Order: sequence, then structure tokens, then C-alpha cells
Amino acid sequence: MALSNKKANKVESHSNKIWQTLKCLNHEQHLRLLRFLRSPYFISSKNMASLAEWLIRQIEKGEEGFDRKQIWNKLFPGDPYDDVNFRKQCSELMRHTATFMAHENFGADEARQAIETLSFAVQHNIEPALQGTMRQARHLLEEKSYHSFGDFLSNFKIERQHYAMMDYAVKVNTRANLEELSTQLDLFFLLEKLKIFSAAISQQRTGNFQYKLQFLAPILEHLKNYPVDDVPELAIYYYSFLTLYEEDEVAHYFKFRRLLDRFATLMPQQEAIELYDSALHYCTGKINKGDRSFFQEYFDLFEQAIKKGVFLQNGELAAWRYTNIAGAALGLGKIEWAEQFVETYKKHLPAESRQNTYTFNLARVYRFQKRFDDVLALLQNVEYEDIGINLISKLTLLITYYERKDFDVLESFLDSFRVFLTRHKHIPQQRRVSYLNLLKYTRQIIRLTPVDKKAKKKFQDDILQNKGVIVYHEWLLEKLEEL
Repeated sequence: MALSNKKANKVESHSNKIWQTLKCLNHEQHLRLLRFLRSPYFISSKNMASLAEWLIRQIEKGEEGFDRKQIWNKLFPGDPYDDVNFRKQCSELMRHTATFMAHENFGADEARQAIETLSFAVQHNIEPALQGTMRQARHLLEEKSYHSFGDFLSNFKIERQHYAMMDYAVKVNTRANLEELSTQLDLFFLLEKLKIFSAAISQQRTGNFQYKLQFLAPILEHLKNYPVDDVPELAIYYYSFLTLYEEDEVAHYFKFRRLLDRFATLMPQQEAIELYDSALHYCTGKINKGDRSFFQEYFDLFEQAIKKGVFLQNGELAAWRYTNIAGAALGLGKIEWAEQFVETYKKHLPAESRQNTYTFNLARVYRFQKRFDDVLALLQNVEYEDIGINLISKLTLLITYYERKDFDVLESFLDSFRVFLTRHKHIPQQRRVSYLNLLKYTRQIIRLTPVDKKAKKKFQDDILQNKGVIVYHEWLLEKLEEL
């Protein structure tokens, strides 16, 4: 009987669209939403604030869902539960929350506010506000040292309002601001087109997608004769695009890089992230084609972005970026720099993956410091969910067993590593083959007779001939020299 009562009194845990949306907002945003919902200018129903407050309280307590009937009794005490009405209340709250999110964005954009104020003044012919509002709107954009692509659209809108305000359509003998209108719209159009063209090329290469995009040839022809370098905001996207479109022309990259050095801290963070990633991808492409000079370029670019705080979003550094920069430093022999970076930026890693990411990268540092006992202590019994990190972890263990001369353990490890590569079908075929070849050659090298110079020479020739399909072939050649 007691068991039946427990079942009867079990609280239903419900989740819906408004609940999931509120979970995505932080505490400060929750507080601002509640103030918004209590404003009679925006909201007439008192239920909205009460419903939101109750849901937010449950979310901030860590609950996975809520009891609809319990909330209903708080909103409408004494009334029987009405599911249709409750859904309507939640839908209404969702609509108001969407309006709140729009106001959050709008409130953070002073230029947009000035443009909308100007638009209202022009539409309603509020003459006392026209000139002052126009000056304010222009000033907000003119004082910027760097204009994002959206700023050119804002400039166009301001000039459009100026055109409407001055009523040029009926002033026959007055010169209108049509050139200014056209220039700002042209710049916005060109920037957007270059971004779209760049995305299309990247998609075509990585996903084999095909896109039919208009005006590529005429736009490129136009830009050849356009003073691109006089508009840094256009130049940076133009040269970024050319690193994809004419990737063998290295000069495009270095023009792009100089502009990035100069303007990265002046542009919106997301824009800077995208541009740095574009430059890093170019360096990676060069490295993959055998141009080792771009390894240093890759590191310098990454280090610069880290110093400028470009990749720190809300104080957090993505685990894969942390791993990539540490790996680049180690690959260049910057062991002390890598160790300092790993320790300094640990606190910026996402909390849920911080310890694992830190441990993995610290083990890599220890490997380069030849602290092989410490490497084993950190990695020997650890498996990582990310397949790329798991492979590097196993590669580090392979090297560690070899350097410790634990050849019996290494033989067994090579067998288990082969099984791992065979079973994980989602490992890209090319990567799987390169690791399998490493295992094959590692097994061969531990069986080589040091005095057999002929065998050593044949082994070296074989590695050099197949280096493109052997991961970490440089290490194999190094170990061969040490025999």
C-alpha cells in the first residue's frame, strides 16, 4: 500500500519550449527578463512575471523539469487544472521572452538605436529631433577605428534617412547624397559577397557541396581596379577570400595577416575569431602540403590571437584550441613555452573537460621533457572520448614505452592499438592507414639489429619513400639514427 501511495504522489517532471529557452539564459538575464515582464509598457498580464519567476526558480535550483499542476495552483489558486489554458500561458510567455531577447540585442547596439530614432523622427516629421539625431547617428559610426560589415549597412540606412529627411525627390536644383548612399551599399554588398564566396569554397572542399553563386567573376574584376587597400575592412575580407581562391599566391596570406595584426582588437570578437580561423586553416593547408615554414607561422598566429584575447569567450578557451596551440609549441621545440601555457590557461578551460584536457596536454609536455614515468602515470589508464585526442594519447604512450625500452610492453601495446584502429570505423581511412603504418614500422625498428647497416639503410629508404602515409615519420627516422 505504501508503494501505491508513493506512485500516486509522484511529481510529474515536464519540459517544454519556454522551459528549455529559460535554461539557456544566465542568472543576470533571468533578472532582466523578470524586470521586463513586470513593465506595464510591455506586458499587461501579471501572470507572465509570476509564471517566469516560478520556472526560473526551479531552473536555478537545478531541477530537470517542472510540475504543471503545481505551477497552475500558484497562478490560479482554487481553479481546476486546464491544460489548454496552461499551454496558452506558456506560449504567451515564450512570445514575450522572444521580444525580450530582441530588446537585449537592440539595447546593446547604440548605432541601431540612433537609426531607429532617426527613422521615427523622419516618418513623423519631428523637426526638433531631426538634425540632432542625424548628427548622433553619424557620430557613433564615424568615431569607430574599424567598421564591421554591418556598420556599412548602418551607414547606408543613415544616408537613406538623410535623403528622405531632405526630401531630395522634389528638390530639383539641390544635389542629393546619392553617391554616399551608393558607396555604403556597395561596400556592404561587396563584404557580404566575399564572406559568402569564402564560405562556399570552404564547403566545396570539405563537404563536396556545390553552389551556384552569382556575380563572382564581375565582382573580382571590379575589385582588381578598386582601391581596396584604402578601405581596410574590405581589404581584410578580400585577401582572406584570395587565400582560398588563389591559395598558391602566398602574398595574399601575408597581406591578410598584416591587416589582421592591425585590426583584430578593433573588430567585434566573433568577426576576429572567424578571420583568425581562416588564417590558421590556410597555414594548416600549407603544412599538410609539406611547407614546414608555415608551422612557425601557424604558431605565431595562434600565439598572437591568444595574447590579444581573441579566443577567450566569456573568459573561456575551447579545449581543442588549448590542445592545438600546446601541440604547435611542442612541435617547434618550445617546451618551456608550452608548459607555461598549459599551466596558465588551465583555469580558462570549460569546467566539464578541464581536468582531462589539462592532464592530456601536461603528459605531452612531460613526453618532450623526457619525464616518461610521469607520462605513464598520467596516461596509462585513461581513455578519451575525442578520437583525435585518444589517438595522440596512444601515440604518446607508444613513444614512452619505446623510450623506456619497455619492448615487451610495447609489443603488447602495438597489438591493442591495432585493434583500436580496426574497430573504430569512424576514424578517417587516411588517418587510420597512417597510424597502422606507424605501428608496422615501430615493430620493425625494435627488431632491427643495430650493426646491420644494410637493413638500416633499407628501412630508412622505405620510410622516406612512404613518409606521406606514416604519422610521425620524423620520430622513426630519429630513432633509427640513434641505433
